[in-house]
Amino acid sequence: MENVKPQPTKIYLTAMAAFWFIFGIITTFFPALMNLFQTETGISAVTTYSDHIWRHDGLDIIAISVLLYTLSRETVSRNIIRAVAVVALLVTFAIISSLLTTPYWNMLFLVPGLSCFAFAIWGFMLANKTK
Repeated sequence: MENVKPQPTKIYLTAMAAFWFIFGIITTFFPALMNLFQTETGISAVTTYSDHIWRHDGLDIIAISVLLYTLSRETVSRNIIRAVAVVALLVTFAIISSLLTTPYWNMLFLVPGLSCFAFAIWGFMLANKTK
């Protein structure tokens, strides 16, 4: 049996897919769990419409997870890895912007924000090492 070391890009893309898949499942099927990241103002603003938006966002997140998982099974270029890192960076900006400009999010929301930032940094580092 051959001992093959997994490619760093495969690990990166699979880890990001798994991380976001968890959030996608939560927002799609259990949007009330997102209250963990919200202030009392955010929780009191919940409506059936906001639950609908969570469900829609959750399916979007799951779609990205499927794409990332599929890419993890392929040979990807430096440009693809950079694009994935940019996606993680944009999510980071959205989370930080929401924290700074709305009364809805508590500081626990920094956990996924910092996680996405770590994925962005990891991706840019991988892209720089890719030929």
